[in-house]
Order: sequence, then C-alpha cells, then structure tokens
Amino acid sequence: MMKLFDVNILIYAHRVDQEHHEYYRQFVEELVNGSDCFGLSPLTAAGFLRIVTHPRFPNGPTPFAQAVSVIESLSALGHCIWTPPGQRHWELTRDLANRCACRGKNVADAQHAAIAIEHAGEWVTRDLDFDRFVPYGLKLRILEP
Repeated sequence: MMKLFDVNILIYAHRVDQEHHEYYRQFVEELVNGSDCFGLSPLTAAGFLRIVTHPRFPNGPTPFAQAVSVIESLSALGHCIWTPPGQRHWELTRDLANRCACRGKNVADAQHAAIAIEHAGEWVTRDLDFDRFVPYGLKLRILEP
C-alpha cells in the first residue's frame, strides 16, 4: 500500500534540531531509497514549505531554496507519486469535517485524510488527531519512536 507523508514526518526528518530527527530521517530514507511507491501531496509539500521557512521557526527557518530542494528531491524519484486533490476531494473533506466535528486547523487534517482516502494510501503521521478519520476509511499509521 502506498504511504503518504504528513507534514510533520517531513519536518522531523529534515530538521536535525527536531526531537527524534534520526528516527524520522531513517524512516523517510528507507522508504525513498526502496522500490515501493510513496505519495506526496501538494498540500503536504506546501505545508512543509510554509512551516520550515517561517521566520519564527525554532532555531531559525530553513532557507527557502533548501526547503524547495527537499520537496523536489523527493518528487524527482521515479517511485514518488504526486497525490493531488481529486474529483471527490471536496465531498470527502466536507463529510469528514462534518462527521468528526472538525473546526479551525482540524479542517486541514480532514483535507489530508481525504487525499489519503481518495488515493487508497496509508497516511503516515505523528499526529494522533488523525485517528478520528479511521472509521470513515482512513488507513493510518502513527509513527512514533
């Protein structure tokens, strides 16, 4: 089953100053150096850029060109599949947000879950909040050291 990364997995794998960096870096490297397909959502890619380049990121932001390079290096791999929102994205997002009482930032979680459901992938995250979407079709892997 194709794995799709949450933003937090990419951040922890990228930033050496993050707790458990080595664990997440190793997970991502094993996946990207393997032969199994993995998914990369434009929402995840943009979220990664938004967070790591923020001027107030702890210990300083990642330079924009370096952050873009992380995403482009992943997407250049032959077994990386871009997983954009599809025809059912709005319907899935709306229904998940409604069923799970998502408000505020949790609506973005519903969007990510909708993409994983739509592409029949496994959502890999460190965020326990995604558990709420499992009864509605999300295949979930909570990745913790």
